[in-house]
Amino acid sequence: MSRAFTIRPAERGDETDICDMIHELALYEEAPGECLATPAAIKKSLFGRKKEAEAFVVHVAGEAAGFALYFQNYSTWKAKPGLYLEDLFVRPKHRKLGIGRALLNRLALVADERGCPRIEWAVLEWNELAKKQYRKIGAAPMDEWRTWRLTGDALRAFVAQAAAEESSAEESDVEAPAPAADVSTDSDAIVVYTDGGAQPNPGIGAWAAVLKKGSYLREVVGGELETTNNRMELMAAIKALEAIKRSAKVEMHTDSQYVRNGITSWITKWKKNRWMRGKNPVLNVDLWKQLDEQNQRHEVEWKWVRGHSGTELNERCDELCNLEISRLRSQKRAKSSS
Repeated sequence: MSRAFTIRPAERGDETDICDMIHELALYEEAPGECLATPAAIKKSLFGRKKEAEAFVVHVAGEAAGFALYFQNYSTWKAKPGLYLEDLFVRPKHRKLGIGRALLNRLALVADERGCPRIEWAVLEWNELAKKQYRKIGAAPMDEWRTWRLTGDALRAFVAQAAAEESSAEESDVEAPAPAADVSTDSDAIVVYTDGGAQPNPGIGAWAAVLKKGSYLREVVGGELETTNNRMELMAAIKALEAIKRSAKVEMHTDSQYVRNGITSWITKWKKNRWMRGKNPVLNVDLWKQLDEQNQRHEVEWKWVRGHSGTELNERCDELCNLEISRLRSQKRAKSSS
């Protein structure tokens, strides 16, 4: 039976329609003043290097008619990722076409494909129509659980409290890094910029580095089908230092506080405690050991650069990562379809 609508994964260019419908949903839920979404923010979340959410969009006669936006969460009891449906919305004039059910169908197929044992979402208590539809597909409310939220002034106050408490803990002696420039302050140093990430996290990932000495420029890049943001950031630094065959002065620029703070401060205590943090092993210890080995081969000055701030070589690393992730994703699709 043919449908009066089309449904597909969201693409670049859909962010304005999705944002408009999010604001319409906020109005329907009687909270328009609380919705701060912008097309730019939606674009970054759905299509940025570190993808934060995914969506399906529905069109009727070329007009955006509805959407479903979701992301992966995690069940410790199942030890598997699940799906969380953040929003499902159909514009009023396009209701009763089966669009809502079609969006739920697509979400169920995604969950099945990824091995997710459950899909969860929130429903306003007064929305009896939505609850009736959800019960039809076998969903049930979790009456014994209540959602808790920390936001606004309360969140900011807690962040300030947490920062004060953490400042006296293990990482208290870490100095705030200064923004880095593209130009080395040491003419003898090899300037290196690195970046890495996974889409989603965990998921397909890539790392990249750009090495610069005078007018000489070299790019190195790689990736993995199943990895994390932090592992790719570490790999970028490791591979950059490995690419420098002889001991040298290196000015290393990373946009990862995790990498910079780890190699300049935390690692001393980790090694003293035999790579343990309290009762738990240091995460990514295999890569930290490799980075430590490479760091000792060279005279490295570690600098932090703010990501996505227009620093040319950092932006180039980001571009290389995106290209490698796209290549790996295409390779994976080709292999699964063969």
